[in-house]
Amino acid sequence: MGDLSKEQEQAIARSTMYLVAAVLSILMIFIAGLFLSAELEQQALQKAETSQQIARQQEIAPRAQRPWTLWRRHGSAMLPAKRQSPS
Repeated sequence: MGDLSKEQEQAIARSTMYLVAAVLSILMIFIAGLFLSAELEQQALQKAETSQQIARQQEIAPRAQRPWTLWRRHGSAMLPAKRQSPS
């Protein structure tokens, strides 16, 4: 390497630095992707677990009747009686 000029040595050093920086950047992005993938998997598991708990709760305790369904059935009793017109 004694026959390389100083400019060529600087160019090689700069190229090597860029190569190392690029490899490190790719490695950092890969590691960040692994963390994000693990987080998404964890959230999917939590969502599935929550769905199962909700399904179990609905099986154990059926839904209470809505109060307005009772009013709809017996609503006619609350209305005033119809007047019969004199004939």
